[in-house]
Amino acid sequence: MVRIFDRKLKKDTIKHYVIQSFLGALILFLGLNLPIFGEEIILVAAAGSTAFVVFAMPESKPSHPRRVIGSHFVCGLIGFAFHSTYPGLFPFEVAVSLALGVAILSMVSLWLEHPPAGGTVIFFVVNAQPTAFVSLLLLVSIMATLSYVVKPYLHDLV
Repeated sequence: MVRIFDRKLKKDTIKHYVIQSFLGALILFLGLNLPIFGEEIILVAAAGSTAFVVFAMPESKPSHPRRVIGSHFVCGLIGFAFHSTYPGLFPFEVAVSLALGVAILSMVSLWLEHPPAGGTVIFFVVNAQPTAFVSLLLLVSIMATLSYVVKPYLHDLV
């Protein structure tokens, strides 16, 4: 027989699934109302992925506040640095690819592993907007802080 629902999803656990899912949705909704942020689909995707990691997998290493905030910060800076390399130094495809490689190396070397930040580096290579950077850092900081505060009440859903 094929299982459709998670085995952990039971009468006594369904409230965690619902509450944690809507916490992620609420935080993303707030983020979509930050300046510039809501108009940038790649950043929305990166923030949505971060919300999933933070609220669905609160016990995982990538959901640790240091990794959430630090990875987006470092990847944003790397994106800004590579933004200026094309079209002068590299073609677009090379600049984006190298930036992602440097971001991965930086995240794993600095213990900032948080996969959704890969979207952040790509966005800022393409479109280096300081306002969007500040908005993203504000949003992921709110996510990380909220998850840290309510962590005793969160459960791993995955």
